[in-house]
Amino acid sequence: MTTPDGNEMELSYWAQLQMTMRTPMNVQQGADVEEIRKSIRILDALDKTDKEAEFLELEDSDHEFLVSKVSATKFTFVAPELVQFVDDVTKVEEE
Repeated sequence: MTTPDGNEMELSYWAQLQMTMRTPMNVQQGADVEEIRKSIRILDALDKTDKEAEFLELEDSDHEFLVSKVSATKFTFVAPELVQFVDDVTKVEEE
Protein backbone atom coordinates (compact mmCIF):
# COMPACT_ATOMS: atom_id res chain seq x y z
CA MET A 1 0.00 0.00 0.00
CA THR A 2 1.15 3.55 -0.60
CA THR A 3 1.59 5.79 2.44
CA PRO A 4 0.82 9.54 2.32
CA ASP A 5 4.52 10.32 1.81
CA GLY A 6 4.59 8.06 -1.26
CA ASN A 7 6.42 5.11 0.29
CA GLU A 8 5.30 1.57 -0.40
CA MET A 9 4.45 -0.49 2.67
CA GLU A 10 3.16 -4.02 3.08
CA LEU A 11 0.15 -4.30 5.37
CA SER A 12 0.68 -7.12 7.85
CA TYR A 13 -2.64 -8.18 9.33
CA TRP A 14 -0.80 -9.66 12.34
CA ALA A 15 1.02 -6.37 13.02
CA GLN A 16 -2.13 -4.31 12.41
CA LEU A 17 -4.08 -6.48 14.86
CA GLN A 18 -1.27 -6.10 17.43
CA MET A 19 -1.39 -2.32 17.07
CA THR A 20 -5.19 -2.27 17.19
CA MET A 21 -5.27 -4.32 20.40
CA ARG A 22 -2.62 -2.10 22.02
CA THR A 23 -4.52 1.12 21.22
CA PRO A 24 -7.52 2.06 23.40
CA MET A 25 -10.85 2.21 21.59
CA ASN A 26 -11.18 5.76 22.90
CA VAL A 27 -7.69 7.25 22.73
CA GLN A 28 -8.79 10.42 24.54
CA GLN A 29 -10.18 8.59 27.58
CA GLY A 30 -7.86 5.59 27.57
CA ALA A 31 -8.77 1.96 28.21
CA ASP A 32 -10.56 0.67 31.27
CA VAL A 33 -9.36 -2.55 32.88
CA GLU A 34 -12.02 -4.63 31.10
CA GLU A 35 -10.83 -3.44 27.69
CA ILE A 36 -7.25 -4.15 28.74
CA ARG A 37 -8.15 -7.71 29.81
CA LYS A 38 -10.00 -8.41 26.56
CA SER A 39 -7.19 -6.93 24.48
CA ILE A 40 -4.60 -9.03 26.30
CA ARG A 41 -6.57 -12.20 25.54
CA ILE A 42 -6.37 -11.42 21.83
CA LEU A 43 -2.71 -10.37 22.07
CA ASP A 44 -1.99 -13.73 23.73
CA ALA A 45 -3.77 -15.53 20.88
CA LEU A 46 -1.75 -13.54 18.34
CA ASP A 47 1.49 -14.43 20.13
CA LYS A 48 0.60 -18.12 19.82
CA THR A 49 -0.16 -17.78 16.10
CA ASP A 50 2.31 -17.70 13.23
CA LYS A 51 2.57 -14.19 11.77
CA GLU A 52 1.77 -15.58 8.32
CA ALA A 53 -1.23 -17.64 9.48
CA GLU A 54 -4.43 -17.12 7.55
CA PHE A 55 -6.73 -17.56 10.56
CA LEU A 56 -6.74 -16.67 14.25
CA GLU A 57 -8.61 -19.03 16.56
CA LEU A 58 -10.67 -17.12 19.13
CA GLU A 59 -13.53 -17.76 21.53
CA ASP A 60 -16.81 -16.22 20.32
CA SER A 61 -16.66 -13.42 22.90
CA ASP A 62 -13.06 -12.61 21.94
CA HIS A 63 -14.03 -12.53 18.27
CA GLU A 64 -16.91 -10.14 19.03
CA PHE A 65 -14.52 -7.84 20.90
CA LEU A 66 -11.96 -8.00 18.08
CA VAL A 67 -14.63 -7.08 15.53
CA SER A 68 -15.85 -4.15 17.64
CA LYS A 69 -12.32 -2.85 18.20
CA VAL A 70 -11.27 -3.19 14.56
CA SER A 71 -14.53 -1.52 13.46
CA ALA A 72 -13.77 1.40 15.80
CA THR A 73 -10.18 1.80 14.61
CA LYS A 74 -9.17 5.21 13.28
CA PHE A 75 -6.49 5.18 10.58
CA THR A 76 -4.02 7.96 9.86
CA PHE A 77 -4.31 7.69 6.07
CA VAL A 78 -6.58 6.36 3.36
CA ALA A 79 -5.82 3.18 1.41
CA PRO A 80 -7.99 0.44 -0.09
CA GLU A 81 -5.88 -2.16 1.74
CA LEU A 82 -7.14 -0.79 5.06
CA VAL A 83 -10.75 -1.23 3.96
CA GLN A 84 -9.91 -4.79 2.89
CA PHE A 85 -8.29 -5.45 6.29
CA VAL A 86 -11.38 -4.25 8.17
CA ASP A 87 -13.69 -6.25 5.88
CA ASP A 88 -11.56 -9.40 6.21
CA VAL A 89 -11.54 -9.20 9.99
CA THR A 90 -15.13 -8.14 10.58
CA LYS A 91 -16.89 -10.25 7.96
CA VAL A 92 -15.45 -13.66 8.79
CA GLU A 93 -17.79 -16.53 8.05
CA GLU A 94 -17.87 -19.52 10.36
CA GLU A 95 -16.57 -22.73 8.89
